Amino acid sequence: MNVTSPHYPERVYAGILGKLAGVYFGRPVEGWSHEDIIGRFGAITTYVSDQLDKPIVVPDDDISGTFTFIRALADNEFDPDLTPAQIGETWRNYIVENRAILWWGGRGNSTEHTAFLNLQAGVLAPESGSTARNGQVTAEQIGAQIFIDSWGLIAPGDPERAADFARRAARVSHDGTAVHAAQAVAAMVAQAFVEH
Repeated sequence: MNVTSPHYPERVYAGILGKLAGVYFGRPVEGWSHEDIIGRFGAITTYVSDQLDKPIVVPDDDISGTFTFIRALADNEFDPDLTPAQIGETWRNYIVENRAILWWGGRGNSTEHTAFLNLQAGVLAPESGSTARNGQVTAEQIGAQIFIDSWGLIAPGDPERAADFARRAARVSHDGTAVHAAQAVAAMVAQAFVEH
Protein backbone atom coordinates (compact mmCIF):
# COMPACT_ATOMS: atom_id res chain seq x y z
CA MET A 1 0.00 0.00 0.00
CA ASN A 2 1.10 3.57 -0.56
CA VAL A 3 -0.27 6.99 0.30
CA THR A 4 -2.10 7.22 -3.05
CA SER A 5 -4.13 4.06 -2.37
CA PRO A 6 -7.87 4.76 -2.09
CA HIS A 7 -7.86 2.83 1.21
CA TYR A 8 -5.01 4.83 2.77
CA PRO A 9 -7.09 7.70 4.26
CA GLU A 10 -9.55 5.27 5.84
CA ARG A 11 -6.76 3.21 7.40
CA VAL A 12 -5.04 6.32 8.76
CA TYR A 13 -8.37 7.46 10.20
CA ALA A 14 -8.84 4.05 11.85
CA GLY A 15 -5.31 4.19 13.27
CA ILE A 16 -5.90 7.66 14.68
CA LEU A 17 -9.24 6.65 16.21
CA GLY A 18 -7.58 3.63 17.84
CA LYS A 19 -4.83 5.86 19.25
CA LEU A 20 -7.35 8.37 20.61
CA ALA A 21 -9.54 5.68 22.18
CA GLY A 22 -6.60 3.89 23.75
CA VAL A 23 -5.03 7.01 25.21
CA TYR A 24 -8.08 8.95 26.31
CA PHE A 25 -10.23 6.11 27.61
CA GLY A 26 -7.26 4.32 29.17
CA ARG A 27 -5.89 7.44 30.86
CA PRO A 28 -8.11 7.29 33.98
CA VAL A 29 -6.70 3.87 34.87
CA GLU A 30 -3.15 4.36 33.58
CA GLY A 31 -0.76 2.39 35.76
CA TRP A 32 -3.50 0.23 37.28
CA SER A 33 -3.18 -3.55 37.16
CA HIS A 34 -5.89 -5.62 35.50
CA GLU A 35 -6.84 -6.94 38.93
CA ASP A 36 -7.22 -3.41 40.32
CA ILE A 37 -9.45 -2.37 37.40
CA ILE A 38 -11.69 -5.43 37.76
CA GLY A 39 -11.73 -5.05 41.54
CA ARG A 40 -12.89 -1.44 41.30
CA PHE A 41 -15.31 -1.62 38.35
CA GLY A 42 -16.10 -5.26 37.61
CA ALA A 43 -17.18 -5.61 34.00
CA ILE A 44 -16.76 -2.17 32.44
CA THR A 45 -19.82 -1.13 30.45
CA THR A 46 -19.34 2.63 30.46
CA TYR A 47 -16.61 5.24 30.61
CA VAL A 48 -14.87 5.30 33.99
CA SER A 49 -13.42 8.81 33.88
CA ASP A 50 -16.45 10.37 35.59
CA GLN A 51 -16.37 7.79 38.38
CA LEU A 52 -12.76 8.74 39.07
CA ASP A 53 -13.33 12.48 38.59
CA LYS A 54 -10.66 12.62 35.88
CA PRO A 55 -10.95 14.43 32.56
CA ILE A 56 -10.79 12.32 29.43
CA VAL A 57 -8.92 14.84 27.30
CA VAL A 58 -5.81 16.62 28.54
CA PRO A 59 -2.95 17.99 26.43
CA ASP A 60 0.09 15.74 26.46
CA ASP A 61 2.67 14.29 24.14
CA ASP A 62 0.74 11.01 23.77
CA ILE A 63 -1.69 12.69 21.37
CA SER A 64 -0.55 16.27 20.90
CA GLY A 65 3.07 15.28 20.32
CA THR A 66 2.05 12.60 17.85
CA PHE A 67 0.41 15.18 15.60
CA THR A 68 2.70 18.13 16.29
CA PHE A 69 6.13 16.58 15.80
CA ILE A 70 5.16 15.20 12.35
CA ARG A 71 4.69 18.82 11.21
CA ALA A 72 8.45 18.85 10.75
CA LEU A 73 7.86 17.18 7.39
CA ALA A 74 5.59 19.93 6.05
CA ASP A 75 7.74 22.63 7.64
CA ASN A 76 10.73 21.26 5.71
CA GLU A 77 9.05 20.73 2.33
CA PHE A 78 8.62 16.98 2.92
CA ASP A 79 12.37 16.43 2.87
CA PRO A 80 12.94 12.64 2.91
CA ASP A 81 16.28 13.30 4.63
CA LEU A 82 14.68 15.21 7.50
CA THR A 83 17.13 15.47 10.40
CA PRO A 84 16.67 15.29 14.17
CA ALA A 85 17.74 18.96 14.29
CA GLN A 86 14.90 19.93 11.92
CA ILE A 87 12.40 17.97 14.01
CA GLY A 88 13.81 19.65 17.12
CA GLU A 89 13.19 23.03 15.50
CA THR A 90 9.56 22.01 15.06
CA TRP A 91 9.43 21.37 18.81
CA ARG A 92 10.72 24.90 19.39
CA ASN A 93 8.22 26.40 16.94
CA TYR A 94 5.05 24.72 18.24
CA ILE A 95 5.49 23.89 21.92
CA VAL A 96 4.46 26.56 24.40
CA GLU A 97 6.53 26.03 27.54
CA ASN A 98 4.55 24.92 30.60
CA ARG A 99 1.28 25.17 28.67
CA ALA A 100 0.85 22.43 26.11
CA ILE A 101 1.87 19.11 24.61
CA LEU A 102 4.44 17.88 27.14
CA TRP A 103 4.41 16.74 30.73
CA TRP A 104 6.32 19.58 32.37
CA GLY A 105 7.89 17.42 35.09
CA GLY A 106 11.24 19.19 35.20
CA ARG A 107 14.78 18.64 33.99
CA GLY A 108 15.99 15.10 34.63
CA ASN A 109 12.50 13.91 35.54
CA SER A 110 10.53 14.38 32.32
CA THR A 111 12.48 13.28 29.25
CA GLU A 112 10.58 15.57 26.91
CA HIS A 113 10.78 18.58 29.23
CA THR A 114 14.52 18.01 29.59
CA ALA A 115 14.96 17.86 25.81
CA PHE A 116 12.82 20.98 25.36
CA LEU A 117 14.95 22.90 27.85
CA ASN A 118 18.06 21.74 26.00
CA LEU A 119 16.60 22.87 22.66
CA GLN A 120 15.66 26.25 24.13
CA ALA A 121 19.24 26.62 25.39
CA GLY A 122 20.56 26.10 21.85
CA VAL A 123 21.46 22.42 22.10
CA LEU A 124 20.56 20.82 18.77
CA ALA A 125 18.98 17.41 18.36
CA PRO A 126 20.07 14.66 18.66
CA GLU A 127 22.32 15.92 21.47
CA SER A 128 19.21 17.41 23.12
CA GLY A 129 17.98 13.89 23.91
CA SER A 130 21.28 12.07 24.26
CA THR A 131 22.35 9.81 27.09
CA ALA A 132 25.65 11.69 27.23
CA ARG A 133 23.83 14.94 28.04
CA ASN A 134 20.83 13.71 30.04
CA GLY A 135 21.88 10.38 31.57
CA GLN A 136 20.49 6.96 30.77
CA VAL A 137 17.54 7.08 33.18
CA THR A 138 16.20 10.24 31.56
CA ALA A 139 17.13 9.44 27.96
CA GLU A 140 15.59 5.97 27.94
CA GLN A 141 12.12 6.64 29.32
CA ILE A 142 9.03 5.43 27.45
CA GLY A 143 7.79 8.67 25.84
CA ALA A 144 9.18 8.19 22.35
CA GLN A 145 7.22 4.97 21.89
CA ILE A 146 4.05 6.80 22.77
CA PHE A 147 4.31 9.82 20.45
CA ILE A 148 5.85 8.02 17.46
CA ASP A 149 2.78 6.54 15.68
CA SER A 150 2.51 9.27 13.04
CA TRP A 151 5.84 8.27 11.53
CA GLY A 152 4.40 4.82 10.86
CA LEU A 153 1.20 6.28 9.45
CA ILE A 154 3.15 8.14 6.74
CA ALA A 155 5.01 5.00 5.62
CA PRO A 156 2.24 2.48 4.86
CA GLY A 157 3.69 -0.96 4.25
CA ASP A 158 7.27 0.30 4.59
CA PRO A 159 8.46 -0.55 8.11
CA GLU A 160 12.09 0.29 7.32
CA ARG A 161 11.18 3.82 6.26
CA ALA A 162 8.92 4.23 9.30
CA ALA A 163 11.68 3.04 11.62
CA ASP A 164 14.17 5.41 10.00
CA PHE A 165 11.88 8.42 10.45
CA ALA A 166 11.08 7.27 14.00
CA ARG A 167 14.78 7.06 14.85
CA ARG A 168 15.28 10.66 13.75
CA ALA A 169 12.16 11.90 15.57
CA ALA A 170 12.80 9.98 18.79
CA ARG A 171 16.38 11.21 19.05
CA VAL A 172 15.17 14.76 19.69
CA SER A 173 14.28 13.66 23.22
CA HIS A 174 15.47 10.08 23.69
CA ASP A 175 18.40 7.75 23.17
CA GLY A 176 19.37 4.09 23.34
CA THR A 177 16.68 1.52 24.04
CA ALA A 178 13.94 4.16 23.93
CA VAL A 179 14.84 4.97 20.32
CA HIS A 180 14.89 1.28 19.37
CA ALA A 181 11.47 0.79 20.96
CA ALA A 182 10.10 3.82 19.09
CA GLN A 183 11.43 2.38 15.84
CA ALA A 184 9.70 -0.93 16.57
CA VAL A 185 6.36 0.80 17.24
CA ALA A 186 6.55 2.90 14.06
CA ALA A 187 7.52 -0.17 12.02
CA MET A 188 4.54 -2.11 13.40
CA VAL A 189 2.18 0.77 12.57
CA ALA A 190 3.54 0.89 9.01
CA GLN A 191 3.31 -2.89 8.63
CA ALA A 192 -0.29 -2.92 9.91
CA PHE A 193 -1.37 -1.35 6.60
CA VAL A 194 -0.53 -4.55 4.73
CA GLU A 195 -1.10 -7.29 7.34
CA HIS A 196 -4.41 -9.10 7.60
